[in-house]
Amino acid sequence: MGPRSGQNTDTKDTPPDASAAAAIRYAGQGFLLGFLLCAILAGALMWQLHRPTPPPIVLHPLPTPAPTETPAPTATPGPLVVFVSGGVHSPGMYEVPAGARVGDALARAGGLVADADPALVNQAEPLFDGAQVHVPQSPGTEAASTSGAPSTGLSGQSAPAAAGAAQNASSGGLINVNTASLELLDTLPGIGPAKAAAIIAERPFNSVEELERVSGIGPKTLATIAPLVKVRD
Repeated sequence: MGPRSGQNTDTKDTPPDASAAAAIRYAGQGFLLGFLLCAILAGALMWQLHRPTPPPIVLHPLPTPAPTETPAPTATPGPLVVFVSGGVHSPGMYEVPAGARVGDALARAGGLVADADPALVNQAEPLFDGAQVHVPQSPGTEAASTSGAPSTGLSGQSAPAAAGAAQNASSGGLINVNTASLELLDTLPGIGPAKAAAIIAERPFNSVEELERVSGIGPKTLATIAPLVKVRD
């Protein structure tokens, strides 16, 4: 019998070998993809299991500061009373605060007059209670010609200084100006902390008379302290 009418005799079936190869190829790709996914998951799991554990964070409490010792209260020094005389506008007795200097007392007394010589008075010298500050004036003035004028500058002595010097002299012990401390030199009459420091800065002295080279020590001060000091043991 001949071919039926309406049938396409040119149609060819797909070879079975090509279909099998395509199936094998797809299966291999799927296996490879699955293997890669398994390898990635296994590696991630191994890394997670073997990852080092960081040390725990420990919060330490802040150190407690050591208690500081409260200083003992000290008494506030009272004011000083001094007498200012000589070449000032308003001589008289004045009250100045503790730690004041000669210049502060001169300012309380209205300052120096025109004929006063400020170079003869150490205005930086510390004051003490009961001191007298005398400012000399030019020769010829009524104040300058008055007999019995007090010592130029700061004179007088505080009670502790007088007691210390008197006790030292009565016991026969003279103060060695080449080795004495500032506190011991301060006990000498007319020698305050500033002059005591100046004596220490000018050491050594070969004789008591050499003390005149110290700033602020003149013939009158030297005559006062000479019986109380020595330069050799």
